[in-house]
Amino acid sequence: MSLIHEFSDSFVVTQYECDASNHMTAGAVLRRAQQVSTDHCDALGLTSEVYARTGTAFLLAKVAVEWTRPIPVGTRVRIVTRPGAPVRAVYTRCTDFLDEAGERLCAMDSRWVLVDVASRRILRNPPEEIAQYFDAKAPYELDVTVHKAAQLEDCGSQTATYTRCDLNRHLNNTIYADIACDCCDVQALLDRGIARFAAVYHKEVPLGMSFEVSRGVTESGSMYFCGQSEKSRHFEAEVTLFGEG
Repeated sequence: MSLIHEFSDSFVVTQYECDASNHMTAGAVLRRAQQVSTDHCDALGLTSEVYARTGTAFLLAKVAVEWTRPIPVGTRVRIVTRPGAPVRAVYTRCTDFLDEAGERLCAMDSRWVLVDVASRRILRNPPEEIAQYFDAKAPYELDVTVHKAAQLEDCGSQTATYTRCDLNRHLNNTIYADIACDCCDVQALLDRGIARFAAVYHKEVPLGMSFEVSRGVTESGSMYFCGQSEKSRHFEAEVTLFGEG
């Protein structure tokens, strides 16, 4: 079997993917990366039928995106994704957004775990039908640390509404970036733009469920966010603007 260790696609940044500064949002970057990863798996033959047959699913555990500069509307982007073999049951996938000259606009490092759908147990020894597709080393690693804040303030509640959920009827992973950015200081976002986004996903939020979001300022000046319900912590995230850290 011939494996495709690298997969790429091209697109033009659309208006609906952009924010009030006409720059591609963090959520849009995650959604583009999510789609090209799916397309890559389909090209390999690692389809939804394979997951259903093996009773498995990949869950996103951590992610970090680092921008070289903002990506404005109309930019022609080549997106390149490269997955890596698991290290202690964690699969790293690196995705680069490049301009027409081949210069990196942003880089994304996502960390995934393969779970048994029935037991929700992480599989350290995956089925061979899946393991065969991941035999290369990830090309790089970003710092996926989410730095915490000592003091937090309430940012209100969020709900896993119909349009925010995916086929699994959970809040889509990319929506957490939208939530965190919407809870940042608007003028600071307009003035400086996002240089880094990182998130840790703890527990999925099912369709219809609400949770509370809190925020605080880290020692380096970035913004820390935490989303939790009465019994569970669902995510933590950090947003760093250009000029911080």
